Formats: sequence, structure tokens, C-alpha cells
Amino acid sequence: MQYKVMKKYKTIIVGAGISGIGCAHNLLNNKYRDFLVISPDIGGRITESDNGAVEYGAYYIMDIYHNTKLFVEKGRKIKPSHLIFHNRDKVYTLFNKQIIGNLTELIKLTFILFKFKRHYEKFKKCNLTRSQISCLKKDKYLWNLYHQNADDFIRQHKIKNIVYKYLAELLHGTAFAPIEKLNAFTFLHFSLPLIVATHEFIFDKEKITKRLKKNYLKDSVVKITKNTDDSYTVKTKNKKEFVCKNLVIATPPHIAKKLLNLRQKLRGSINAHMFHVIGELTKKWKGSHVHLFRNNSRMLAIAHQDDHSFLVYSVHKDIDFTKYFHTYKILKHRYWKPAFCITGSELLKFNQGKNLYLITDNNVVGIEPCYIYGKYCANKILKKTKD
Repeated sequence: MQYKVMKKYKTIIVGAGISGIGCAHNLLNNKYRDFLVISPDIGGRITESDNGAVEYGAYYIMDIYHNTKLFVEKGRKIKPSHLIFHNRDKVYTLFNKQIIGNLTELIKLTFILFKFKRHYEKFKKCNLTRSQISCLKKDKYLWNLYHQNADDFIRQHKIKNIVYKYLAELLHGTAFAPIEKLNAFTFLHFSLPLIVATHEFIFDKEKITKRLKKNYLKDSVVKITKNTDDSYTVKTKNKKEFVCKNLVIATPPHIAKKLLNLRQKLRGSINAHMFHVIGELTKKWKGSHVHLFRNNSRMLAIAHQDDHSFLVYSVHKDIDFTKYFHTYKILKHRYWKPAFCITGSELLKFNQGKNLYLITDNNVVGIEPCYIYGKYCANKILKKTKD
């Protein structure tokens, strides 16, 4: 196979998901121009409907997402009172008479979440100048949470009833995983919408595309080779070849593992199906913003969109849509394989070799922490870090 050597760059970023965008933005903001982003698309697993009105991948942002607010437009507020929980034949809301009996646990959980939020905000600030692992180790509270099973944490703090009667559906519908498979850090991270204002959003892909236009190549990297002078050769699907001093891998974990031939273990992956549907819901399923299901169901969530369409998430492809809709039409089906690498506590190192940096979303999932990790990587290239 004949490859055409195109150009040498100081830095190549493989992947234009949120972490890759964060890295590229920070380089540009520091007037660093000698870099190339190679990716088949911009946004990665943030994709949208053909008209751009409905987000298919990441679904919400929180008000503490200070870094990513520059390229997203806030949509409707997702209120806890608008959530409907489904556990087999039981249907209930967060605020009902039964919660009075669990009020003590609810107050205790609220205090825990506020404590976690304080530490999490410090972690994000730390990650601008230090790696994620370094910042976790620096905060003993977060480090212990990351290496403690969520179920053990819940039982230790005696909040079992409030969590398993209410939060189990919330975690299953957003993290796509049962609580028992999560570590305590991830459990609390995904529970923050209970105390932090949360909104749907629209991703401003056009704004990012314009910003990156001179530094972006629409292509896929298929092979990476380290050269004798410690530079890297990058080969693409379209038979192009580039050489760089700094190489940044900002792809999903399973792609990074293949490209770098990683021997390190990834966190456990979760797969999910997403259907964008128009139609009329049956009476049972009307009147709610979001329906969330316990992990004993094949379903994950049904979310009513602002344009009156619906996003239906499921563990399995085969769904009996007539159970939920009088009439329906599937506009789009996406299979996220994986949707996340989110179970367990395996951590991937940032430094994978000399000037070889890995900023995949294995360690901490979410738009904001991934964008910050990209900013940290740029700071590393710019020699502005503390580690």
C-alpha cells in the first residue's frame, strides 16, 4: 500500500471528540498553530439529528460545566420533579408520600453530594495543570471513592433505601449500568443532577468546525509508528502519512487500545441502543419529561424532546414500540458500542511514551472533565503544567 507523506507537524491530535476539541482550543488560544486534528467527524460521540435539534449522544449539561458552555446552547431544564421512575410494575416520582419515610437518608445523601461536589470542583481545577490520576491521588477522599464499590459505599453510609428506591433508575437511565457495577466516585458524579441545575443542550458543531478548519483533516488514523528519533508516524485510512513530535490520542478507549496496542486494562464497557422516534405515546406514558427504568428492564429511558419527538434508549435492539406508542416512526437508530467505559476502577495513564499523550474518557466520563483533560494536554505541550 502506497502512502503519501503530506507534512510534518509539531503535534497531531487523533480524535475530535470533546477531549480532542479541548486540546485544540487551548493550543489555538495560546497562538500555537503547528498542529493537525485527524478525525472522521467533529464531536465524536456527540452527534445530533439531521436538523441539529436533538442530541443523540451526550444528553445533558450541568451548570457547573464552566469550560464547555462556550460551544453548547442550553435547552430545557431537566427537573427532578419531571422524572418518572419504573421498577417492574411500580411507577412513581421522586417527590411522593413514601419519600417522607426516607427523609433522613435523603438529607444524608444531599450532604454527601455537596461534599463530593466541592472535591470534584477542586479536581477539575487541578486537572488543568496535572493529570487525572495525579489529581485523584492528591485528593484522598476522591481517590478512596474511586477505588470503593458504589454498593459498599451506599451501605457504609446507610443510604440504601433512598438510593435503591429512587436513584437506581436515574443511574441506569443515564450511566446505562446498575449501581453495583460502578465505583463510588462515578455513582456520586452521575447523581450530581439531584443538587445541580441540569439542562438539555445543543452542540454548536458549526462554531467548532470553523475554529478548527485550518487544523482539521477528515480522515481516520489506522496505524501509529514510533520512529528512531522519538517522533511518530501516523497513517490514515485515505493513505496519507504524517510525522509529528507530539502525539495526542483523544479517541474512545477501545480505539485507543487498538491504536497503541495497550496492555493496560480498560474500565468495563456498556453498550446501548438509541432510537429517535416520532409518534403518539399511549396514555400511560404521556405527561412526563423523562421515563427512567430499573436495571431489571431491557429499557433504559424514554425522553420527550422539545420538538415533540422522543429518544428511546435500550440495552437491546428489539423493542416492542407498540407498548409505548399508538403510532410511531423510527427516524434514526444508533448502536453505541460502547456507550461508555464506566464500570470498575481501572485507570489509564496520561503519558504513554515520550511525547505520547492519552486523553480518552476511560478515567472520568462526561463532557466537562473530558474537555478539561484536553486543555491539560495542551498545557503539557505548551509546558504550562505542574507535573
